[in-house]
Amino acid sequence: STLTEKWSNFSIGKYVAIVALEQCQHYKDDFNSEHEEYWNLHSHIDKITENFREFNEQWKSLTAGS
Repeated sequence: STLTEKWSNFSIGKYVAIVALEQCQHYKDDFNSEHEEYWNLHSHIDKITENFREFNEQWKSLTAGS
């Protein structure tokens, strides 16, 4: 499905101001259940970022001309 199709049923009106902890948890659960792909991609990007950090540290430790 296209992005437009995925978001065509979205309504910001179902989200009102949070006034109770239960509401907060409901919104959090709703967000998490609808955004599994986001979390998977986020995890993947974190791993890649860590690899670049490690490569950068290795690069810094190399001597010029080696």
